[in-house]
Amino acid sequence: MRPDNSLPQTVKAFAAPSNLYSAFQLGSTIVMLCLCYVVMYVGVSHGHYLSLLAAPLAAGLSVRVFVLQHDCGHRALFTSPAANHWTGRLCSLFSFTPYDHWRRHHGLHHDGWNNIGARGKISNMYSDCLTVAEYRGLTKVERLFYRISRHPALSLFIMPPIIFLFVYRFPFDTPAGWGKERIGTYVTDVVMLLVLGVIGHFAGYLNVLLVTGLVIYPASVFGVWLFLLQHTFDTAHWTEDAEWNSFEASLSGCSLLKLPAVLQWFSASIGYHHVHHAAPGVPNYKLAACHEAHQVFRQSRQLGLREGLAEIGKLRLWDEEAGIMVNLSSVKV
Repeated sequence: MRPDNSLPQTVKAFAAPSNLYSAFQLGSTIVMLCLCYVVMYVGVSHGHYLSLLAAPLAAGLSVRVFVLQHDCGHRALFTSPAANHWTGRLCSLFSFTPYDHWRRHHGLHHDGWNNIGARGKISNMYSDCLTVAEYRGLTKVERLFYRISRHPALSLFIMPPIIFLFVYRFPFDTPAGWGKERIGTYVTDVVMLLVLGVIGHFAGYLNVLLVTGLVIYPASVFGVWLFLLQHTFDTAHWTEDAEWNSFEASLSGCSLLKLPAVLQWFSASIGYHHVHHAAPGVPNYKLAACHEAHQVFRQSRQLGLREGLAEIGKLRLWDEEAGIMVNLSSVKV
């Protein structure tokens, strides 16, 4: 990330995880998720399909595990780098997301989100957008393809489970120097295959597909929805490369998503995304307190659940002349 001297030192002070609390948070979440899986697999293997009512709870816990894995990638969950990395790899077996590979790509996202000159990276595929001039410069076919690719029917309800279940099984867009990340992806795949294979042997392989789909589908949709709201909201501001800095971008290019308490717990407070981007080392359970302690964070756009749901289906472009996000439907070509 580009150096930034405008970050208050008092914000950095929150980047001090409690190993004991983090261990409790991690352990309790994984135990509850495992119990949900046990209930569902034992139930369906005996024909008790009402056990699948535990799937929404498992989906929410899977999102929480993903955010804990995300914290590990920023070395924010534990004080020990090794503890973070091995915990992240453990979480990857539940999130279906290879830790080492995803961590490197996510680091690229933090290097230049909402930076006009840093677009086009695979790590920013759910936070990028075209400018109005770029959209007008497309052919009719290209504009149609862009609208289809960004339509929520595809981008929010079809692509997320495909990404988590299938795309993440391969070290896509991996530079030659990312050897550990490439190996980590395949090791994660092998361990997951062994675990699911053993479960399938006892509970039935079709039941493995059923349970996995009922958990990962809503978890992936919810997770991608969160990411979209955190970067492509109505007042998001994009900056030219020469003027971009991480702290200013955290205030103008990241939202504060205030969810009901239960959803905030399942999402491990990642809705305080402006604070996370300002200081990625702050653990999830200190994000809200850090926000409350600093008046500067009040500048960020705040969205509630109703506003977040209303954002679904709004395709936005960056209008460089006006310096604002505009709805694609309002752009004349």
